[in-house]
Amino acid sequence: MTLDHTRIFVKVVQHGSFSKAADLIKVPKSTVSKAISRLEKVSGTKLLMRTTRSLTLTAAGRVFYEACLGPITAIEEALKLLQGKDSILTGSVRITAAEDLGSLIISPAIAALSTQYPDISFELDFTDDVIDLVKDGFDLAVRVGKVNESSFKVKRVGEITLVPVASPKYLKNLDAIKHPKDIQAHSCLSLNTQSVMHRWILRSAKGAVTIPIKTQISSNQMTSLLKMAVAGAGIALVPDFICQHEFNSGKLIRVLPDWNGPVLPVSIVSPLSSASSMRLKVTIDHLTMSLVKVL
Repeated sequence: MTLDHTRIFVKVVQHGSFSKAADLIKVPKSTVSKAISRLEKVSGTKLLMRTTRSLTLTAAGRVFYEACLGPITAIEEALKLLQGKDSILTGSVRITAAEDLGSLIISPAIAALSTQYPDISFELDFTDDVIDLVKDGFDLAVRVGKVNESSFKVKRVGEITLVPVASPKYLKNLDAIKHPKDIQAHSCLSLNTQSVMHRWILRSAKGAVTIPIKTQISSNQMTSLLKMAVAGAGIALVPDFICQHEFNSGKLIRVLPDWNGPVLPVSIVSPLSSASSMRLKVTIDHLTMSLVKVL
């Protein structure tokens, strides 16, 4: 087993394909296949499960990949630096993030970063699904909510507070809302997940109240709920940071200002080896600064 075999294995996992790895490191596909076979023979265990359509790490393969990624990345960047290339600020960074956070904060942050480092290419994938960083080949993720990633580096960068909001025109001819229970009589705009579609939990200094709600419209996007609230469709429970423009313009107002919904942590999740990659460090630092400003 050689360092070259290990490097080839890392590239195969990163790119999810023998062919792509071969193209990247400029060797025949057969060389890649032989390198993986050699690793598996020497280690005495299967590292990859291959089908005609997919490539999946075994449990042993995942452990080996996570252990090798940092050293291989550090060696590659050290070699490029030795060659006199400004390579620590080149390459690609794949980022996954929650949809609303991605479109509102991550996108402009990466746009600004790309002007500073034009030799780094960025790929953004916004989804509310929890992506497997290793399996799907991502360098880092911005997660909302509790993170259980013991084999990754987790950096908490802020929190999102959900608040009940509505437009003045919706509330104009209705009875005043003085207590969370009053919301039960109103049309509500809710995420279409089981946990919040039928009930909201609101908290104040006095304690917490769980209220059943009448969901008039549901959506899988917070920005969609925000726009419908502005249009007067009902009361929405949305992140406070996405409402600032609407609050300032008077298009939305807080319903029950002393009451908030859940508070959700926001974290950047990256491989333990990310500290050895300057382009990842630069990206994480910039995203941290951008998120801290808003959250």
